[in-house]
Amino acid sequence: MSRGYRLLLLLIWLVFQPAWAGGAIHLILSDSGVAYQELSDAFRADIGARASVKIWPLADLSPDQAQGLSRAADLMVPVGVKAARFVAEHHVGQAPVLSLMIPRTAQEKLQWPTQLGRKKVSAIFIDQPPSRSLGLVDAAFPNARRVGLVISAENAAYVKTLAREATQHNLGLAIETISSAEDLAPALRRVLQDSDVLLLVPDAIAINAGNAQNVLLTTYRFRTPVIGFSQGLSKAGAVASVYSSPAQIGQQGARFALLLEDGGELPPPQHAAEFSISFNPHVARSLGLALPNEAEIRRKLGARRE
Repeated sequence: MSRGYRLLLLLIWLVFQPAWAGGAIHLILSDSGVAYQELSDAFRADIGARASVKIWPLADLSPDQAQGLSRAADLMVPVGVKAARFVAEHHVGQAPVLSLMIPRTAQEKLQWPTQLGRKKVSAIFIDQPPSRSLGLVDAAFPNARRVGLVISAENAAYVKTLAREATQHNLGLAIETISSAEDLAPALRRVLQDSDVLLLVPDAIAINAGNAQNVLLTTYRFRTPVIGFSQGLSKAGAVASVYSSPAQIGQQGARFALLLEDGGELPPPQHAAEFSISFNPHVARSLGLALPNEAEIRRKLGARRE
């Protein structure tokens, strides 16, 4: 075999070899909270013995270590926004990246090295597609005609998709866009005066762990039911929530990782395939609402009970 022919075969192998196969998986957790542990447990359980999973608390991972991991052929799996931003900031190699439990808007803002091809970066979002959220509005509040929303500029693209979906459900939208936390209270009051239901979506300014309770108290005073995006929001006062649990996201993330193990490619970034819904019947009764049969709502949406 001539030297030129051998070089040609080597080139073909380099071009067509899978992005990742048989390497370790580095699960990098933004936090040590319950949600991250739930995702980690589900991810590792579904990977099983197919691959080695190394858990990295973000606080224990230095920039030099992150750069070293990115140069290897292993799969990097940041969980949460902080971990994803850290990995993007310090990625200097060719390691594929699968971000989990990250809002779509945050994922789209991440900047990756130019040498990292599009097929080597994917994500499973924590937020829900508009079709799911508005489907829950339809199922739980069939008499609702106008859905309120308070957002910041980071969700501008989401609103365009939501508006298209709203027409399919014969729903109108009352939207306020804010630029700072100080704008939230007056914007929320304006929206609630013109809404049958308030829809919450992940937003760094408009709805976060620091202001969620105040938002829910305000909606309660206006007697406006809320559709949330987490089980915690339902417990805190949202009448209903549609969400993908950390375990559901972790299980889907493991399936994506195993596609690489089998020599395939990462699917494109997407919303979680599985989701759950939760209700707060106490808040519904206090608002004078009679929720439709929960089992029927779950059947319509194809969601499971949590």
